[in-house]
Amino acid sequence: MKTKKIVLLVDDHALFRAGLRLILENKIDAEIIEIEKISDVTGLEEEIDVILLDICLPGLNGIDGMIILQQRWPEARIMLLSALNNHEEINRALELGACCFLHKNTDSTLICNTVQSLLMSRLPSKSDHLQIQTQPSPVVTQAKTLLSTRLLEVLALMAEGHSNKYIADKLSLSENTVRNHIVALMDHFRVHNRTKIIIAAQQAGYLARPE
Repeated sequence: MKTKKIVLLVDDHALFRAGLRLILENKIDAEIIEIEKISDVTGLEEEIDVILLDICLPGLNGIDGMIILQQRWPEARIMLLSALNNHEEINRALELGACCFLHKNTDSTLICNTVQSLLMSRLPSKSDHLQIQTQPSPVVTQAKTLLSTRLLEVLALMAEGHSNKYIADKLSLSENTVRNHIVALMDHFRVHNRTKIIIAAQQAGYLARPE
């Protein structure tokens, strides 16, 4: 039985990995594993809880490699950690099921706090949210702040009473991605179950109220 949470750090810069690993080991109670590229996951047998994922990687990039990570560890929470501020790529990653994005220039305390939140199966708090700016800067973008078309699609299907499996099949998503979207909806509406999501969405005008 696993007694300690495990964080996987995927980044091709050895110096950055070593520095971040040292910081995380001193700040959070978790085992840190580091790899250089997506293909290195084939050598891992550990059950991963949180993945810190760079976008620019040798071989398969981080965003395209998310499906491999999700298949290998369907319950893991994925946080993008990159020097890029490409809005389209970040939004695409959130659509695919990433929980949040942090710029590599972000203060180490915020990085650690975000990882700790994900280890506790929570999205980062709203107070940690910073808007994306044109120039590189500390950034955290959360699925909850976007209420994207995909989230609205998930919300509509939930309101019709469909299961996660049905929603996943209908939208061509993995069930893990659907679960992450539902967590994002719960965090957005500040509620703790599916029924309350629907009620809050009706009150906020996202869904028609029952007659």
